[in-house]
Amino acid sequence: MKNRTRVFHLRAAVLFAAKIITRSLAVVLATVGFANAASAEDITIHLPQNASISRKTVQYRCDAQGAKIGVPSGTFSVEYINGGGNSLAVVPINGNALIFSNVISASGARYAAQQFIWWEAKGAVTLYADSPNRKVQSTCNPVAK
Repeated sequence: MKNRTRVFHLRAAVLFAAKIITRSLAVVLATVGFANAASAEDITIHLPQNASISRKTVQYRCDAQGAKIGVPSGTFSVEYINGGGNSLAVVPINGNALIFSNVISASGARYAAQQFIWWEAKGAVTLYADSPNRKVQSTCNPVAK
């Protein structure tokens, strides 16, 4: 079958509208087995069969502003997933795995989810949270293993 697809499974807590992802990624998403909102769910993204997939996990620690935005106050993991022209970053925000999609950036790799921006450039990350009242930002740095 020429139109067979590779199936990519990602375990993550899904607490945001799939509408954002489908717009950003232009791929078909399907969620499976909703037991309750607090449990981990499967997201299946169908990619062309010849699409290569790469995953990388990086440990980060943010300044004090990071905890105000919602990332853990200590060291935490961010998973980067690339496949079929799509780039995602899974970042823990307020105790949930939030899936960020890569968006256009003048420099570095910029990811967006809900009111948050995760912007990786020059070896560090700036995390932004935008609200009607104010914009908060935090600097996050990779932690050596």
